[in-house]
Amino acid sequence: MKYPFHISEYAHSMGNASGNLIDYWEAIESTNFFMGGATWDWIDQAMYYYDKQSGEKFFAYGGDFGDKPNDGTFVNNGLIFADMKPKPQYYEVKKVYQNVGVKAVDIAQGKIEIFNKNYFVSLADYDIVWSLYENGVEIQKPVSVVKGETVGAREKKVVTLPLDFQKLNKQSEYFVKVQFLLVKDQLWAAKGYLQMEEQLFVKAASEKPTIAAVQTNAKLSIVDEQKLKVIKGSDFIIKFDTENGSIYSLNYAGKQVIRDGEGPKLDAFRAPVDNDNWAYQQWFQKGLHNLKHKALSSSIYTRQDGAIILSFMVESQAPNAATIHGGTSGTYTIEEHKDKPFGANDFKFTTNQVWTVYQDGSLELATNVTSNDETLALARLGYGLQLPDQYSNYTYYGRGPINNYADRKTAQNIELHTCTVKDQFVPWPNPQSMSNNEEVRWTALTDESGSGVVFIAKDHMSTSALPWSEMEVTLASHPYKLPKSSGTHLHVDAAVTGLGGNSCGQGPPLEQDRVKAKSTSFGFIIRPVANQDYRQKSQVSLAGDVPISVSRSRNGDVHIASEQVGAELYYTIGKGKPQIYKAPVNLREGGIVTAWAKGNEKLKASFQFPKIESIPMQVVFASSEETGEGEASNLLDGDPSTIWHSMYSVTVAQYPHWVDFDANAIKTIKAFTYTPRQGGGNGTIKGYKLQVSTDGKNWSEPVAEGNFENNGKPKTVTLAKPVKGRFIRFTALSSQNGQDFAAAAEFSVSAE
Repeated sequence: MKYPFHISEYAHSMGNASGNLIDYWEAIESTNFFMGGATWDWIDQAMYYYDKQSGEKFFAYGGDFGDKPNDGTFVNNGLIFADMKPKPQYYEVKKVYQNVGVKAVDIAQGKIEIFNKNYFVSLADYDIVWSLYENGVEIQKPVSVVKGETVGAREKKVVTLPLDFQKLNKQSEYFVKVQFLLVKDQLWAAKGYLQMEEQLFVKAASEKPTIAAVQTNAKLSIVDEQKLKVIKGSDFIIKFDTENGSIYSLNYAGKQVIRDGEGPKLDAFRAPVDNDNWAYQQWFQKGLHNLKHKALSSSIYTRQDGAIILSFMVESQAPNAATIHGGTSGTYTIEEHKDKPFGANDFKFTTNQVWTVYQDGSLELATNVTSNDETLALARLGYGLQLPDQYSNYTYYGRGPINNYADRKTAQNIELHTCTVKDQFVPWPNPQSMSNNEEVRWTALTDESGSGVVFIAKDHMSTSALPWSEMEVTLASHPYKLPKSSGTHLHVDAAVTGLGGNSCGQGPPLEQDRVKAKSTSFGFIIRPVANQDYRQKSQVSLAGDVPISVSRSRNGDVHIASEQVGAELYYTIGKGKPQIYKAPVNLREGGIVTAWAKGNEKLKASFQFPKIESIPMQVVFASSEETGEGEASNLLDGDPSTIWHSMYSVTVAQYPHWVDFDANAIKTIKAFTYTPRQGGGNGTIKGYKLQVSTDGKNWSEPVAEGNFENNGKPKTVTLAKPVKGRFIRFTALSSQNGQDFAAAAEFSVSAE
């Protein structure tokens, strides 16, 4: 490579976007072969327009003027809105592009390194200062670190901050912030403007008291009220719904914090952002927007310390699949396929959730979530609930104050942030997911008197709060079309998928920034708040009973785990004898697995697994594949976001295109399933045929052939009669759009 590359349109800022920018720049700065790239682009091209009926002023995009054809929402791809106000990604670009690097060398000794990335000038234009934060609050005002002129071009300088590590409170978390302030007025900003900054982790909080340790000896009562379990304490009433395993209502000090039926329920959906075009069709096909929750079993008992435990095994599944229509038009409609109800083998979650109710009204949730498709990429994984709209003050300790995501968070510091729920709204011309904040330690919602509730993470969590539900945001084509708010919609998540840049750019979020439907343990505490005492109430750790995790991999291996330290785990299969769990157990044939931790048999958990119909295979030949991103092996990786694609970079191979698979032994084959590529039309297969062979050389006549429907749903084809074979050849004969490309996301074969 002789000359450095400039990457055109390497990041696309359409809607809520610009994920993975820091990953790009870590790669760019690791070599001299790149000289930068072009973000697409600077400002939205939306225009002011007026609703002809209401007179409401709004930002219009393609199609709003009755114009056909149009670019739809593709005009909304700037780092700033059309009125020149910054979008959330603007701040990430500013941070990633800054010309200094700061890192800890030995933070316990106060040693940090400052790297001047400039090639020709020193840091003389800046006052370099540092400050100290405890639990998100500044406790030391900014003081000078070093003279900027002493850090020359491309120079790294180690300096020592006067930080007395031994005097730091063990129960507190600390961060150092290093800032670079302009020493004089510049064309773009006045003296003192914060040009660059970095936050450095110092130490975690330790030795916090457990929630159990701060309780009194007060007695709790529990009674039945039809389908509800009603628990009362001195100043609270909590009702649990035994039919769905969640809080039905919650009252603290005579105020209803959670209204009837609006308690926390498993949620994996978000209003699609423009970059979610690689995945959002799947979310609707799997019914993530419409999960219904059913408790399969329950166990209720009182611990020796007086806390009450309510354990529920909950199944969460939509009634049916759906299709979202609209593409980049900005106007979505949802088609529910009620004529094809979901069955036992369609996508669903199984959640083992354990609630612990303490004497002061605090609740602890410890949960383990599994699914029957651990490869599915989700929008989020956590709990959604609704609070009355008077709980409109939003305070959290985490990354902020600007919305941030797993792959767009470096510009947002971990601090204590206070705002209103309405402040979390971002005026996207076409509403989409917003308000998310990463690495949250705790979050509180309070009314004007300072009363409310605080949610305390086991470790860290992602949270968001808006006046509307995710479906209400999805279906509004413009902000002014959002319905009247029904309350405060809060999400408390184990994780939220990043943003990436797939609308037109580098692609979906990186693998590490995607949330999968795999076994996930999560937990948080809910505590009452009075007089804004959320900071004090948050200084506790979890102490509740924990659930057993039972999951099965795609090859049939059953894994059993517990977050209880040193737990000795036991299990049974069907009516078999109890066994000590030492290693995964293969259960391809299906069955019921019951597991528990020794000493806590009250929290036994039973999981039923169906027989795995698909057979293990490997790719042995592909007539054409795009090396580096479209290998045929992607057909078997269980990830619908990766694809097999026929070659196009060197030459465009012509139809037919085929892939040969080896089942490793002769099988009686009865069906196959082809899943089209998601979020893109190129290469979607129309005509197909299937052949089998016992030796991989002599192939049968087609045992199945025909044309697929033109949509993104998985297509299962059942053979007229089962056939024997070890090798399977899947041949694409034509594409839906008439081009020579062939592509597919997944391919599987079922056998007797």
